[in-house]
Amino acid sequence: MSETEYALGFHCGITFAGLKAASLFWIRRDQTAALRYYARCFAGKDFRFTVLREQDKKLLIYVFHRPRLRAILEDGANRRFLSGCGYAYSDIESAVDELKKRLEGEEKFPHEIGIFLGYPLEDVAGFMRDPCKGVCLSGYWKVYADPDGKAKIFERYRRCSCCICRKLTEGTPLTAIFKTETSKKEDSEDDHDRVLVGNG
Repeated sequence: MSETEYALGFHCGITFAGLKAASLFWIRRDQTAALRYYARCFAGKDFRFTVLREQDKKLLIYVFHRPRLRAILEDGANRRFLSGCGYAYSDIESAVDELKKRLEGEEKFPHEIGIFLGYPLEDVAGFMRDPCKGVCLSGYWKVYADPDGKAKIFERYRRCSCCICRKLTEGTPLTAIFKTETSKKEDSEDDHDRVLVGNG
């Protein structure tokens, strides 16, 4: 088991398992080749891997499931919220591109990223209003409403992640856990099906 494989399982396993729409994690730049392999493997299940930010020798990787993210971005309440944040998008790619621009800029951190990670709108909005006021639970994100329901979600996440990591440490490959196949398609810098690597 490689370091990249374990990092993917640990950070993105609950997304691959269908419990979340997307996940976010940092890798070293020298892990890019290995990550491209997994991007090809999971492409057949409609997962996409995209670099959102580069920092020194690290890359911030956004892994998302296209149908689930599309449903989130097309939701009326979420679209109105993101529109209020200055987003005008026609599809998934244009929305993610706008998020990437904001992460690369020097302005304040785009906390609306929570929508892109599948966090409930009420919690994203609550955090953006006041990160400290009204918090009733902290876990995978800060909760501002329905703490009992969110606690159950967090527990499902925890149990799923533990199961995936246990299988990895026992020697089961990530591709076997999720029954993926390597895509035959070649890498392309302009292809959103692939990890988009920066220069250098």
